[in-house]
This record gives sequence, structure tokens and C-alpha cells, in this order.
Amino acid sequence: MSDPYGSVAVPVDRFGRPLAAWWQRLVAIIVDFLILSVPKSILANILTRVGVVVGGSFTSSWVAGVVVFGLLFAAIDLVYFAWLNGSEHGQTLGQMLLGIAVRDDASGGAIGPQRAGLRIVVLYPGILLSWMPLVGAILYVYTLLAALSPLWDRKRQGFHDKVAGTDVIKIR
Repeated sequence: MSDPYGSVAVPVDRFGRPLAAWWQRLVAIIVDFLILSVPKSILANILTRVGVVVGGSFTSSWVAGVVVFGLLFAAIDLVYFAWLNGSEHGQTLGQMLLGIAVRDDASGGAIGPQRAGLRIVVLYPGILLSWMPLVGAILYVYTLLAALSPLWDRKRQGFHDKVAGTDVIKIR
């Protein structure tokens, strides 16, 4: 029997909890990257002022600066996503704002920091290598495809969710 109002059933996880919409996931990660830009900008300003990236020829100091900043920024991003998505709540600040959480596909519980770290690296491998010009550009193309992958999955799982064994659910 069809619904006379034309509504569509929302996909749910194995525990009957509604899965997050793709747009909620997108907005949450945009918010997260905006939040992360603040400490990274402060750190870049401090390091530049104290001379970590100053001196030498243009090429050597510029390359050293790119590598130093790339590795520091990767550490900040990785710790943020692993710690928050791996926590008992399974939410970054962006996900809290959107009312969604990352949960274990099998148990429905927390995934821990290791799986949360794996999940973000599979979604965004550029988190580790974006400082390498050509490699970073190629990885951004992959990240776009991975970010879009929940759109065509029946369970709204992205490649990163499948690898980490996670669902993203609505909590409010």
C-alpha cells in the first residue's frame, strides 16, 4: 500500500535509528574544517613569526615550511577526527551541530580512536599528503568521489564507512 502523501521511508541502521542525510554529513565536515582552520592559522602565524620557516634560499625555506606545516596540520586534523569520532559520543563539533553521530555498524556503539582515524584517512587521504603538490591534487579527486559515495549507497555508507564498519546516524 502506498502512502497517499508520497513520503519516502528514511533508511535506518540495524537498530532502527535513522541514517544521516548526505547534506548533513557535508555541512558537518565543512563546519569541522572551518573550526580546524582557527588553530592552524594561529599555529602558522606563530611558527612563521618565530622563524621556523624563515631563512635560507627561497626554495629551501619554502619547501621546509610546506612540509612542516603539512605535517603539523595533518596531526591536528587526524587527532581531532580520531579523538572526537572515536569518543563515546562519536561526534565532531560539526556533527554535534547537525545532530549526527558515527557509530559502529555491528554493535551500534562507539568506534574508538583507531577506527575513527582510519575512517578519516580513507575519506581524506590528503589529510596526510596534501602538502605534496601533485599527490595532494590527485587525492582531492579521490576525496570528492569518496565524499559523494554515500549518495548511491543503500545504507548511505561512504567508502570510508565501509572500510571502518560505521554508520552515520541522526541523533536528533
